[in-house]
Amino acid sequence: MSTGPDVGLAGDGALLQVDALCVRYGPQPVVDGVGFALAAGETLGIVGESGSGKSQTALAVLGLSDAAAQVEGSIRFEGRELLGLRERDRRRLRGSAISAVFQNPGASLNPHLRLDEQLSEGLRYHRGWSRAAALAEARRLLDAVRVPDASRRLRQYPHELSGGQNQRVAIAMALACAPRLLVADEPTTALDATTQAQLLDLLREQCRERRLALLLISHDLGVVAELCSHALVMRAGRIVDRGPTHRLLSAPGHPYTARLLAARRALVATAEG
Repeated sequence: MSTGPDVGLAGDGALLQVDALCVRYGPQPVVDGVGFALAAGETLGIVGESGSGKSQTALAVLGLSDAAAQVEGSIRFEGRELLGLRERDRRRLRGSAISAVFQNPGASLNPHLRLDEQLSEGLRYHRGWSRAAALAEARRLLDAVRVPDASRRLRQYPHELSGGQNQRVAIAMALACAPRLLVADEPTTALDATTQAQLLDLLREQCRERRLALLLISHDLGVVAELCSHALVMRAGRIVDRGPTHRLLSAPGHPYTARLLAARRALVATAEG
């Protein structure tokens, strides 16, 4: 099956263009020949079981691969090649043009700093805003992601908020500098069903209002179906299925995709029973 970039807009119209991406730890690749494209405002999900290579793909896009990883191929953002870019230039992109939300808010939030310091830091570093302006925007961001009593929450530490509230804060931080690409790696997996649904609604709303391109990493095709117009299915480092999400759900093109769907239906039936 082709692994070329036939999902999203290819060529000059793409915000993000990934071609022949390989990530190796030693001789064996954990990501092998992956390619896709994503335009402004598009939503693309990468789905697969643990160890399929989906998170390694996301880390490569973010420039956060382990130092031991060998990353080859091409990752172009707004026409600019990211592989081989100096770390200083990468840092300028991360948090401003490209942001990330991870499964565990602890990966984004510092337990030793109050939320006002954490939410304002990116605006002061990337945008050069004053402390007062950054704090005002931090309050607005918490309101936007529906964290109640934003002024009080800004004076608190992460341990004083629930897991769902901390994930909302992490999303607010990711959106603070108006990125054009958001990479979300299992952002709702550790949350209860109600909070998960609320955060999926929030991400959908932000993508629509900001024309934000979303790259969503998940093990669950059902979650991808909630947010993404297109999806890739990965197994053992390779793309085995791809296309519009509704097509993958109704007529999977690969037996592995069909097994993922069957496993999800079985889990739902067990939970409802």
